[in-house]
Amino acid sequence: MTDNFRPQSPEGSDPMQGIQITGNIPPELLARMQGKKAEPEAPFVPPAVSQGLSNAQQFNQSSNNSLNLILDKLRGQSNVFEEILLPSGGKFYDGTDGPVDGKLHIRPMTGEEEQILATPRFVRKGQAINMIFSRCIREQFKPENLLSADRTFLLIYLRGISYGTEYEVEVKDPNTDRKFTTVINLDELPKDMCPQDFGPDLEDVLPKSQLPFTYRLSRGKDESEIQEYRERRLKNYGDSATDDTLIFRSAQLVESIADITDKTELQVVLRNLPIQDLSYLRSIVNEPPFGVDTKITIVSPLSSEEFEVDLPLESAFFFPRRKKKDKTLA
Repeated sequence: MTDNFRPQSPEGSDPMQGIQITGNIPPELLARMQGKKAEPEAPFVPPAVSQGLSNAQQFNQSSNNSLNLILDKLRGQSNVFEEILLPSGGKFYDGTDGPVDGKLHIRPMTGEEEQILATPRFVRKGQAINMIFSRCIREQFKPENLLSADRTFLLIYLRGISYGTEYEVEVKDPNTDRKFTTVINLDELPKDMCPQDFGPDLEDVLPKSQLPFTYRLSRGKDESEIQEYRERRLKNYGDSATDDTLIFRSAQLVESIADITDKTELQVVLRNLPIQDLSYLRSIVNEPPFGVDTKITIVSPLSSEEFEVDLPLESAFFFPRRKKKDKTLA
């Protein structure tokens, strides 16, 4: 019977002597091999943590600083308001519904306002323009209380300072029934200020019946009510019903004919007026002697004839087409 053989190291010799170990040697083992006491390993501290911020935080901080600098610069540019004088001169406002001196301050549109125009439900409900006016006009008047003539001026002016005054449109030549593209310079549209002897109280006499009448000028809220009335009639009666929107509009703006002031009764009177009186009343009520003349005279390149069109308010008005660069070689 034999004992298991186990080699013994001479007393005092290194038990690891003659053994070769390769690879990633733990510090404790390496110290033992070298006859040293292992030093406690210092905890690993990532460089970014030692500076108080992670790499992601440092990147975000740098990015945020750049973003804030850009936004500050853009705010400085977009918050520059121009003073303008409304065509009405403020004659029909009392200071709560509009400026009595006719002055407002307006800034160009930004991408946020463009998003409003690109939202179908705002456009469909007639809210888009009021929302943009509220954002771009410094004074806190309700846009729907402004006169329609002043609103048209504001709309054209706002388009000019936001996108430029050149407005490219497509029109149809009435002589050839063909379409062509032309450019309208919005700066060249005539603007008339309210005459000193016009308003604020408005009255006249119908030329044929000689009935006296009083009236007021259309405001933004009137245009919305008239549009809603037209849509209700179409919904309830369809296209088969007679469109009495013109009568409804006139009755809304006429305050009295002789001693009749009730709106329903006014509509009855308007339906029975001689057409000469009705035409005169509409021109007086709907065409005040101030504002921007939106009648455009165009010379057709197809027929070389002049013709007039109302300023087309199509999608390109606030979403202008991109101009093609001239590729002609020098």
